[in-house]
Amino acid sequence: MNLRTLRRRVVTTLVATTFYFALLIYPLIRLIDWLIPNWQPGTMELLALLVLPPAARVVSSRFPGGLTRRLAVLSITWMGLCFQLLPVVVVLEIFHLIVPVDDTTVGFIGLTAILILGSWGLINAQLLKVRRIPLIADGNLEGRSLVQITDVHIGSRRPTFLRRIVKRINELQADAVLITGDLVDDDIDKDDLQPLAELNATAYFILGNHERYADTERIIGHLRALNVIVLRNEAVDADPFQFIGLDDAEARDTVKKGLSNLSKLNNRYRVLLYHRPEGAEDAADWGVQLMVSGHTHRGQIFPFNYLVKRIHPRMHGSFDVDGLRLYVSPGTGTWGPVLRTNSRCEVTHFQFLSDPNAFPSPSST
Repeated sequence: MNLRTLRRRVVTTLVATTFYFALLIYPLIRLIDWLIPNWQPGTMELLALLVLPPAARVVSSRFPGGLTRRLAVLSITWMGLCFQLLPVVVVLEIFHLIVPVDDTTVGFIGLTAILILGSWGLINAQLLKVRRIPLIADGNLEGRSLVQITDVHIGSRRPTFLRRIVKRINELQADAVLITGDLVDDDIDKDDLQPLAELNATAYFILGNHERYADTERIIGHLRALNVIVLRNEAVDADPFQFIGLDDAEARDTVKKGLSNLSKLNNRYRVLLYHRPEGAEDAADWGVQLMVSGHTHRGQIFPFNYLVKRIHPRMHGSFDVDGLRLYVSPGTGTWGPVLRTNSRCEVTHFQFLSDPNAFPSPSST
């Protein structure tokens, strides 16, 4: 290892450690200090606060299994709560400087705030919303419908959650189900995805970044065994639709390059499945009419949404891009912490109607 590499690793470690303490450890320690002014943590208490949460995640990655996975989810949810506590503590620090109140009162305010925020995030992460998006129907599209799910993250979420999603999808009687990546976390078993076999419509799947982090071919094998059609930089004719699926990739020109190798079908409504909300202009130039994406989670938990918005300006919702409709889902599940404060877990239902005046406004149930 040369000196430059060593320096880079040292700097990276120092930066990561600083952020870890500032974002996750300081808020908790400060809240405890307000509530219990004379608290003097011992070695075991400090180890529990500092080491156990990230250690559970490391153990889960080294020794995958149901138990270690649940421990990892608990630990990362704990870290998510600490992250949500940060803005609460910052506000209370300023409040404490301005208003002459004792530490215990400030601590109880902070504790109440994080209990409310955390409880809402935990409950909201379990709720499923169906959002209906109307689209103009041309030709024989009237009455057709498509369902999108994305960012389910089975592994972080349990297979029972996927079973609930499938049940909700089947109630919609759609023509096809579009799964736009990050269906899984880690190398899960086929049984974890078994609910997909109960879908009453043809399902199409594309890779998200988390499938790339896992054993990709193994995951694809599971899905194909469950009759899910995996689209890897290819297009299929599903009259009256043409579905195009591109693998997730870091490069900004992925959509442009991927579509340049494919042929578009005339007299088909062309739908692009791509995990990230990027490349819509290139898709419009190629002739795509509807592009469905996810990846952003709409920030998932406050205040992370502000950072995500800077990286992905089209963070959530519908966008008209040169005649193409781009829809960015907030995600059907959650990644990491089983918390959601900025939106609901969404199953998106695209409905094709011929009369624009008869369009209901986008709705949810």
